[in-house]
Amino acid sequence: MNERTPDFSELVGKDVSPEERARLEQVHSMIVTSGPLPELPLALQKAPEVEDDSRDASVAFSFLPRRSGRILTIAAGFALLTLIVGYVIGNHRSGFQTDFTVPMRGTVAAPQASAVIKVGNIDRVGNWPLEVQVVGLKQLPNGGWYTLYLTKNKKPALACGTFRVHSGTTTVRMNAPYDFRDYDGWVVSVGKNGPPLLAEFRT
Repeated sequence: MNERTPDFSELVGKDVSPEERARLEQVHSMIVTSGPLPELPLALQKAPEVEDDSRDASVAFSFLPRRSGRILTIAAGFALLTLIVGYVIGNHRSGFQTDFTVPMRGTVAAPQASAVIKVGNIDRVGNWPLEVQVVGLKQLPNGGWYTLYLTKNKKPALACGTFRVHSGTTTVRMNAPYDFRDYDGWVVSVGKNGPPLLAEFRT
């Protein structure tokens, strides 16, 4: 018995914008026209061995999660379509557009720590969205938090936001309504008077 091809309206809700709906409908049409996927060759059904390329966090900062090397087999066009629609909609709604990045290194107070500040495109009223990725800082007790500062003369001047960390990589969103040209760097510390744990200064 032949399976019925799902109608596009059954896969995409009514909350999608007309432009996004038109783009997804074009993808749906292409997949339906191409027919079912070919069977996976036997040589590819066994996952290849992946060499461990882990590095110490103080030497390199990982932007993306490591992949396991497992190959997923998709048995039907319907499953592929669901995957594509979910990927397109998810990235459209939660993507972060980076204008430039600022790497931060651990100080003598936290030599194993590192971070990257992703600075997004400035908005119409002058706010810079920030996405901060941190690794290597210790978890603080309840009531404690880290603060990201812009610096003047290498001293904390204005706070951009506070955060707590967990094991692995911590990612947090902030924003900075400041003119970066008025400041000479960034530091992370526990409170304004605490020793800097992460730092980056313009030369």
